[in-house]
Amino acid sequence: MFFERIRNIDPEKVAFKYEGQEYTYAEIIEETKSRATYFSYSQKIILLNKTSQKDNLFDFLACMYIGVKAIFLSSSLPKSAQITFAQSLNGLLSTTCLEQSKSLTEEYVPKSDTVFLGVLSSGTEGEPKVIWKDYQAWFTAFEHQSAVFGIAASDTVFVLDGLSYSANLNAVLHALWQGCTVVLGKLSEAGSWRYQFEKEAISSIFMVPSHLNLLKNSLVKFINVRSIVTAGEKLKQNLAKSLVLHFPNALLTEYYGAAELGHISYIQGSELLANPNSVGRAFPLVEIYLKDSKLFVTSPYVSPDYRKNPTVSDLGEISADGLLYLLGRQGRMYNKRGLNIYAQEIENIAEEHTFVTAAYLMPVQDHEAKFTLWVAYSSPISNSELRAFLTSRLSSDKMPNYIHCLATLPRLSSGKINFKALKKIPSEESLVSK
Repeated sequence: MFFERIRNIDPEKVAFKYEGQEYTYAEIIEETKSRATYFSYSQKIILLNKTSQKDNLFDFLACMYIGVKAIFLSSSLPKSAQITFAQSLNGLLSTTCLEQSKSLTEEYVPKSDTVFLGVLSSGTEGEPKVIWKDYQAWFTAFEHQSAVFGIAASDTVFVLDGLSYSANLNAVLHALWQGCTVVLGKLSEAGSWRYQFEKEAISSIFMVPSHLNLLKNSLVKFINVRSIVTAGEKLKQNLAKSLVLHFPNALLTEYYGAAELGHISYIQGSELLANPNSVGRAFPLVEIYLKDSKLFVTSPYVSPDYRKNPTVSDLGEISADGLLYLLGRQGRMYNKRGLNIYAQEIENIAEEHTFVTAAYLMPVQDHEAKFTLWVAYSSPISNSELRAFLTSRLSSDKMPNYIHCLATLPRLSSGKINFKALKKIPSEESLVSK
């Protein structure tokens, strides 16, 4: 399914580059087979936790090659937590020294319903959970990703190396399946990305919006980039306009999905710029429907454990012209004296301000009817100015009780806002009350 595909790619073509090393497609297969002998006949789930993402990727391919389930662990997860998690799953950390078994005599041939990957998600409440993926859930989408995103075998694709974030891993696997060259970059080297793009002749980029935001102040136009794909959080209009300016020949695509449900919808090009709060139309083979504003899908990309109830409790609405708008996760809809407060609605409005780069609304601890709006800015903005901006766009009963401005909001390795870290910031003294 995967290896049958990449065997038909020119074996001398460079498939993968990372930290100054490169591997051809022939070398990927040989390295995969070599590492597979270490995992052969293992009855345990392999937890990938090596320091090098190159090693984690090759170990993952080795697990795929022999039919062993694997989970990528975040590098930020403490060692003690990794051990505890491995024990809870009857798993084995990949740093464990495994005795090499006999040479492989035959290759494992997976079926579409074969589970091969566990995605470690923070879940709605921030508690870790494993979402199991089978070949149908991921590989069925690849052909459509190529068509929708405008990615071809001739592309060199840039993806960040945080492979514990499933969207990054998906982008890497899809690019290899397509026959591209993959360049794994590092967030710590953001200041030199422009030079890396030029040196490696990057033509396609996958990044979450918060990481793309690091490119918007570049004075260079990247004319060789044909495709930019983003996901994980809403792409704001100001950033989208900046990307169009700096990447004039690129098709800009934002897709909405979830680890549990796979790709759900997408929006791109001029439609994205004209409808900045929409997440677009249904991805190919997906049917979207609403029940009491809760979003459900019929889709081949849904993870096995969610096929009987294909929803993650996101709330939404569909416009007359068929565009999907998200109102937020059901767990982030709050009731204030009988009025439903949708956190994402208020965040979207705050982010329309020129200087606001991100916003996050959360209830004040022990005061469910009071809310704090955390805001990150690109240029200093006073609380009174932001409050006046919000007042002109929100009814008084939806106004946050407090506003707290920071230079940046804490984020997870995936680029998503770390709301647990926000809760720990001692901020009451500096909050400005309504």
